[in-house]
Amino acid sequence: MAKESDENFEIKNEESTSWEETDLFKNRFAESTPGEMIFASRDMRGWSQAALAEKLGKSSHYVSDLENGRRSVSRKMAVALGDVFGCDPALFFNF
Repeated sequence: MAKESDENFEIKNEESTSWEETDLFKNRFAESTPGEMIFASRDMRGWSQAALAEKLGKSSHYVSDLENGRRSVSRKMAVALGDVFGCDPALFFNF
């Protein structure tokens, strides 16, 4: 029996998704702005704005502007955010 449960565990790992792609996240942030989505994704990972900025190759001021709606998220930036967070870029871009 132990082997059977190990196999089930492996299957679940292969099918795992990012936090942003879970129904819980989508329902909680369904009406959120792109900036709020960036903040939530960053915050749940315990990253500072500076840490996210470094991953994106931008300044922390730039990330702050995105999160606070002072700068809109371009398609290119949405793709970069999707890569950094491992999720669908559409979460960060208003189509």
